Amino acid sequence: MTIAPAPPALARDLAIDAVFVLSVKSFADRIAHVTAELARFGVPFEFVFEHDAAELDDATIRQHFVAGGPPMKRQASLTLKHLQAWRAAVARGARRIMVFEDDVVLDPEFHARLAAAMRAADALAPGWHVFLGGADAKVPDAFFLHPGPLVPLASTTAEGYVADLEACRRRVAWCAANKIDLPADQLITHIDRVAKVAQFWPPEPLVEQGSVIGLFESVLDASRRKHSHVYNVARHRWTKWRRRTLRRHWVRLCAASRPSGPPRHPG
Repeated sequence: MTIAPAPPALARDLAIDAVFVLSVKSFADRIAHVTAELARFGVPFEFVFEHDAAELDDATIRQHFVAGGPPMKRQASLTLKHLQAWRAAVARGARRIMVFEDDVVLDPEFHARLAAAMRAADALAPGWHVFLGGADAKVPDAFFLHPGPLVPLASTTAEGYVADLEACRRRVAWCAANKIDLPADQLITHIDRVAKVAQFWPPEPLVEQGSVIGLFESVLDASRRKHSHVYNVARHRWTKWRRRTLRRHWVRLCAASRPSGPPRHPG
């Protein structure tokens, strides 16, 4: 792992002992982006460069993934980088770790939202995961009515999250006992469901993916790669507004006007 210098701006009482950025040694543009982005917010971090796709051999694939043909090496690489971060947390006894993918973009209110989420996590039983993204994700109506500051809900992607030491221990143990047959984001949700790691979202996202908002071309998402840059950016903005802003107002309006029944929402 490679440590990037940055001022230590994370408050000590947040108990985040390490921040890992999952990247690839040859991705110069993404490395420059995330270094500048996290420095802008004063977040110290270290890169996880182990398990780059170009360096994965067949033995490593067989060791960690189900038989029946090797997975796409880029997907396998990203999954193993998440596993590397969990292993590092366990080896160090880190109370909490924060993990980002290398195209992460932090919300202007990142520090305030992170502090609220982590202070709420102080009351949780060991074994939890707080998802920091999902700006354009479809969520249930109950999400918009929950008082927060943490909403119980399974994560949908893995561009940013905080996990405690117990969650990392359970994930490492699961991966030692089982072969992987899912991409990283689905794997995290699957392991946590089986290992009884509770997952939560803050009411508002703390991060977005640069490859989704148009800063980078996606290297993994085939559905985005087949469309133009303009189309992808426009679709993301529309989806985010429709799924989060419009639905939040609609659900809360319906709840206020018909408190005895579930709201009917558009689309």
